[in-house]
Amino acid sequence: AVTDFLRSGLFRWAGDANSFVGDSYIELVCSPNNPDGAIRDAVLSSGAGKAVHDLAYYWPQYTPITRRADHDIMLFTVSKSTGHAGTRIG
Repeated sequence: AVTDFLRSGLFRWAGDANSFVGDSYIELVCSPNNPDGAIRDAVLSSGAGKAVHDLAYYWPQYTPITRRADHDIMLFTVSKSTGHAGTRIG
């Protein structure tokens, strides 16, 4: 919805990564998944694409940490673990 709203010619929502056809992409990987806590990996792999790993729930109180996070692009937040998930500062 956001890419459609911005009407950017650079990006378009292509749906489920499992059914994606093409080389250039930005894949968003939410791991561990909310609400089931499953650890997820990137589905696509191409030299022309990038995976962005959203690790907002990558904390031991939400899911067992079974391996080290070692990705090129990782997003973290402490707002979930401190109880400030609804607070926006910017």
